[in-house]
Amino acid sequence: MARPRKRSRRPLTVSRPALLSRGSDAGFRGLIHDLIAYGHRLDACRDAFAAIAGISGVQYEILMLVSRADALPIGEVAARLHRSGAFITIEANGLVQKGILEKGADPSDGRKVLLRMNRKSLQLLERLAPFQVRINDVLFERLDAKRFQQLRELARDLLASGDRAVAMIELLTHEAKAA
Repeated sequence: MARPRKRSRRPLTVSRPALLSRGSDAGFRGLIHDLIAYGHRLDACRDAFAAIAGISGVQYEILMLVSRADALPIGEVAARLHRSGAFITIEANGLVQKGILEKGADPSDGRKVLLRMNRKSLQLLERLAPFQVRINDVLFERLDAKRFQQLRELARDLLASGDRAVAMIELLTHEAKAA
């Protein structure tokens, strides 16, 4: 009969005491896996909404962001979605070609390109809303008003740290390849 193997100690993946429990990073690893899994669920819902609208997932994100403003410069859309301006321009052009958004010069700064809603985009949002309400209510059913506000603040904070981490990983990857 084979004896159970003694579990070897894995190297820690964090060093901050707040992220460790009794010297273990198991809770942190669990959090990461849960966040990634939840992100996949968000992506799946976004992609389903996009499919109903006949657009890509990124185009759906652009549409939803522009729908909350009268008009938004492409640069601001890119910044809010944490994507490059060139990428957003390409995706926005697809929405313009489909007649879902309109593009025009910013009257206060002719160098900026504004994305605007139109009748077709408003009709599309009306068609999507019943699906969004049902799904979003389930996605966030565990949150009361206080926890929702806390999650918004945490997400904003984590996103800023995430941007810094991505910049750092790009540098470290470059260094590792050079070594």
